[in-house]
Amino acid sequence: MAEQKNYALTIAIPTYNRLEKLKICLKRLMEQKKIEQIEIIVSDNASTDGTGEYMTELVKKAENIHYYRNTENVGPDKNFLNCFEKAVGEYVLLLGDDDFMLPMAVEHLLDTLEKKPVFLHLNTSGLVSESPFVYNEPRWEETGLKVYSSREKFLEDTGIFITFMSSLVFRTELVRRVENKEQYIGTYFIQSYIALATMREQGIYIIDTHNYLAASGNETVGYDLYEVWFYNYHKLILEGGKNGGFSEKILSDIYYKSTKNTVRQFVIQFRCTCKNQANWRKAYIWPCVETYHDLKRTFWILVNCPVGILRLLHVVWMQIRKIKNVLH
Repeated sequence: MAEQKNYALTIAIPTYNRLEKLKICLKRLMEQKKIEQIEIIVSDNASTDGTGEYMTELVKKAENIHYYRNTENVGPDKNFLNCFEKAVGEYVLLLGDDDFMLPMAVEHLLDTLEKKPVFLHLNTSGLVSESPFVYNEPRWEETGLKVYSSREKFLEDTGIFITFMSSLVFRTELVRRVENKEQYIGTYFIQSYIALATMREQGIYIIDTHNYLAASGNETVGYDLYEVWFYNYHKLILEGGKNGGFSEKILSDIYYKSTKNTVRQFVIQFRCTCKNQANWRKAYIWPCVETYHDLKRTFWILVNCPVGILRLLHVVWMQIRKIKNVLH
């Protein structure tokens, strides 16, 4: 049996029936400098679109690419757990198969990991177009590393992006220590519960403002928006954060700020684009905003407002974003 190689980093890509996206994702990854110094995993959830045949040939070309295929579709959360379980790198990043690494990302990431953070959050931008390849300005201005001795301040600054899988870099050993990870299956935020659980550890935490990847956004969602971004997200921050040892006040502040800003935009955007909103249950909202009176008023208006007016608000918001991007 060949000796297992030591890697500083594993990039693990969970995938299901998105071969064309996966090809682009892997191409942009394989073009990186120092790519031979990391492990690449593709965990296939029993795809039927030719992913297996493509990956079988690809692994023959590079010893650091490993392909694992589930015998049946076990759902996204169990596939994420497979990625964590198979990773051999000191750190592990779960990369969405429709999120694309930007030039110099791997080299820069390996340099940052030499600082041995407990947890690392990556700056990212939104994908505008795959061909030609265009992406917008990143969330943070690129000013180098933000190094934290306070994990509370780190979580405050990360905010709702603790839910964005492709921006989270875990220390693999700490993931292994998290007990009963299966309890988070079906929460929509399994990666985030695990992230919070690893943050009990003392040490340095880093937000790297280098722009690492262009992330694909969603035009529509197939789930109950109010269940996921009120009930489930509220439970993640308040209960998952408490299990991570964070104070109730800090967690409440994080929930308030992210709901007031990002979740509000989600509601406006997806009410304008989704045809399944008749199935979204408003009852999930009110217990989660009960103690935040301004949020209660805001969301009562947003979820009851005619869609036509919301579309106008959404157009105005999108134009403001475009102007900001041009000014930058």
